Amino acid sequence: MSTPVRFLGIDLSDGVKKHHLLAYLVAAFVSSSYAGALAMLQPGLLQVMGIERAAQATLTGNLSALQEVVLILFMGPIGALADRYGRRPVYAFGLLATAIGFALYPHADSISELVAYRIIVAFGGAAMVGMMVTVIADYTCDSTRGKANGLQALIATLGAFLPPMLGALPQLFVNQGYDQLAAQQITFAIAGSLGVFGTLVVIVGLAPHVGKATHAAGESIATMMREGLKHSRDPGIALSYGAAFISRGDLAVTGAFLSLWLVQFGTGVLGLEPSQAMFELAVPRVLMVVTGALIGSLLMGYINDRVSRVTAVTLASGLAAAVYLSIFFVDDPTAPWVFGLLAVMGVAEISAFVSSQALVGERANPERRGAIIGLFGVAGAVGILVGTAGGGWLFATFGPSTPFVLFGVLNGVVFVWSMLVRRAEKA
Repeated sequence: MSTPVRFLGIDLSDGVKKHHLLAYLVAAFVSSSYAGALAMLQPGLLQVMGIERAAQATLTGNLSALQEVVLILFMGPIGALADRYGRRPVYAFGLLATAIGFALYPHADSISELVAYRIIVAFGGAAMVGMMVTVIADYTCDSTRGKANGLQALIATLGAFLPPMLGALPQLFVNQGYDQLAAQQITFAIAGSLGVFGTLVVIVGLAPHVGKATHAAGESIATMMREGLKHSRDPGIALSYGAAFISRGDLAVTGAFLSLWLVQFGTGVLGLEPSQAMFELAVPRVLMVVTGALIGSLLMGYINDRVSRVTAVTLASGLAAAVYLSIFFVDDPTAPWVFGLLAVMGVAEISAFVSSQALVGERANPERRGAIIGLFGVAGAVGILVGTAGGGWLFATFGPSTPFVLFGVLNGVVFVWSMLVRRAEKA
């Protein structure tokens, strides 16, 4: 067996070259920037569209829930398709569809049009997110899988700096003389252009053959999914699905409701304009979360290769439980002490993200990796659905801290689950 090529401290799989990994990292950067872009941009757009403030939280949750329903229904089949036809065409489709959806989004004249454009984004997201997780598992050896997922999380965190930057653009365009709607439309068009760039990078730069399970080419998609589902009997894979549920839910709750909380607080309590509230309140605090995630991605990538992957899930879920439950004590989201809590929140949510991916990458059979990680993505989509739809209802009914508290409790459940799996595997 040949010695694997090492690049950026990562041992690459057979057939993977350095430029393939670099192309993937660029695509992952673009993909991750989309993960929080709508959450950052949508609150201002809803204000500009004249949607009643009381309905904004529910609408935000329902739109996010709609996207996750699409992911739940299609991420599994998309993973199976990637096992048959390869990762590159599926990834390219996902980025391009997402780009088109973003470009159309601010041109909606009604809620029904918002729904239609969100569905386009959802189809693209199902392919894009699934391949972002699958390709890094394909491209790396298990000996450095923790570092690989830490690097991916680092790139994803850097990508998460883009939404706050995009969130600052409407106010800049308004200052240049554009009206509020035109400022939103230009900003969304810039966001869409990122996906076009990412599509070109994927088509030109990803390895065309790695991750294509040719032995299964004659199987139906349903059979491939059933075979992938059988692997969930492995306690580690089952735990990875639970960890995917809470890690994606953590990110969704923070992304969907932190900005909304701050924009509503700014406009309703402090008397700011929507773009001003986004620029002065939401952007710096979201950047604080992202900064924490930047630190956490490096830290958890290091830890993942030095402890068992199950132990890493235990550490991450325990920290996330403590942080999200602490949001219960926040009455004023603009208070100075909240900055520190948000930084720790960033560490916690990215740690859960990294540890769950490293665990499923370790335990997934390479021959069924697309389908298994597709189901992993489904579990994450269910977590996002619970966080956004349930969180939207909790936000509107009981207050803005309650979606965070819900996921503090759910992180605690996964913490206990992981402890039980650790004990069973040591016995």
